[in-house]
Amino acid sequence: MNPPPVHVALMLGISVAIPANAEPSSENESRIQAYLERFPDADSDKDGVLTFAELKNHYTKSRKQKKTVQEDKQKLQTDIRYGNDHKRNVLDFYPAKVTKKNESAPLFVWFHGGGFRQGDKSSVGRGGGKMLKAYLAAGYAVASCNYPFLDIKKGMGYLEIMEHCGRAMQFIRSKAGKWGIDPEKICVGGASAGALISEWLAYSDDLAAPGSKDPIRRLSSRPGVAISHMQPLGTDMLAEPFMDRGEAPLFIYSNAPSSDRLHHPKYAQLIRDRAKQLKIPCVAVGGGRNSLPKPAEGKTWLDMQLEFCAKHLGLE
Repeated sequence: MNPPPVHVALMLGISVAIPANAEPSSENESRIQAYLERFPDADSDKDGVLTFAELKNHYTKSRKQKKTVQEDKQKLQTDIRYGNDHKRNVLDFYPAKVTKKNESAPLFVWFHGGGFRQGDKSSVGRGGGKMLKAYLAAGYAVASCNYPFLDIKKGMGYLEIMEHCGRAMQFIRSKAGKWGIDPEKICVGGASAGALISEWLAYSDDLAAPGSKDPIRRLSSRPGVAISHMQPLGTDMLAEPFMDRGEAPLFIYSNAPSSDRLHHPKYAQLIRDRAKQLKIPCVAVGGGRNSLPKPAEGKTWLDMQLEFCAKHLGLE
């Protein structure tokens, strides 16, 4: 086997002075062993030995992924104002990567958590942005929204916050043509407080006002699918009471243990059971830290979430 290109060897700090006829691998090259320890997935055949060919393949794929992320950031539109009633009426928009000719992309809208007192739209890209990348790879456009924080003294209560989020939804629909999105294929998700927002938008009365002088307010605020991560305290006041038969399908993921009083799994079970009573399509999964069923073998909760959205938005 030929030695690695000089620029790759220098970048990785790999010494190529190995015995003749010996393929560079984690068995005879300490730097390759160190790479294996840092990136165990690089061992593609899972035999416990990282060859230089495997290393090179992993490194090349990683570089391509990094380039893709950089390109996505260049296309990202940040701090788009969806309303003028509050300084936090802003959202970020990630255009769909690939769309079929003359077809609009489905949309995934995210509302951050934080107990209605903190948090930011950038959370959709944290932790490696796994969920963000998955939706973009599946052909979705993505919007991540800020909203006003709770301030009862200034008249900013829970329902007022929800209405600001409804305005964000109406604004997004008003941009459907310009942004290449399908206004009829929108799923909305959130974590903790964002989960309550997602459900309120899905199950409360539509904020559309057909006779409004504001064309944006004439549009629907309701999503086609609701997604809940870490269903929180407040479910019995801000989500469950608004549910009615035949409304938006609901996907729930919670890996909170019963010791988490804010996100106790009973809240996920409460809204799941209510959905079943009302014949609302619903899937609820956990991660092993509570009694919610774990994803089927070979699947993750994110795989199931994407499949759920595709099914109920009519993308399959």
